Amino acid sequence: MLFTKSKPTDMQQVHMASALLGVSEFQVFCDAWQAWYNDKPSEKRIEPYFVDFLGQDAVPFWVRNYVRLILNRKDLLRNEKKRLNIRILTYYVPLLIFFILIMWALL
Repeated sequence: MLFTKSKPTDMQQVHMASALLGVSEFQVFCDAWQAWYNDKPSEKRIEPYFVDFLGQDAVPFWVRNYVRLILNRKDLLRNEKKRLNIRILTYYVPLLIFFILIMWALL
């Protein structure tokens, strides 16, 4: 085959999860630590791992696991965004119509 879809690297997956969640890569590392060890890490605790990630593209196993969970749940996040958008529309559209009618009545 001429064009094959290659599997994203661990580093690319960290970037994709970061973009999907809307947080920094460092925050992904912190969240992954908390998810794996059930302990809120300090910045000093995560920093050596993050420096290795930036310098040597080394992704710890607990970050890899967390990122895969996030990327596999992408469909759930997409559904949640749709639900929130529908909720916003059902709240703001009637409110907008109400204000337009009031402004029209005052003219």
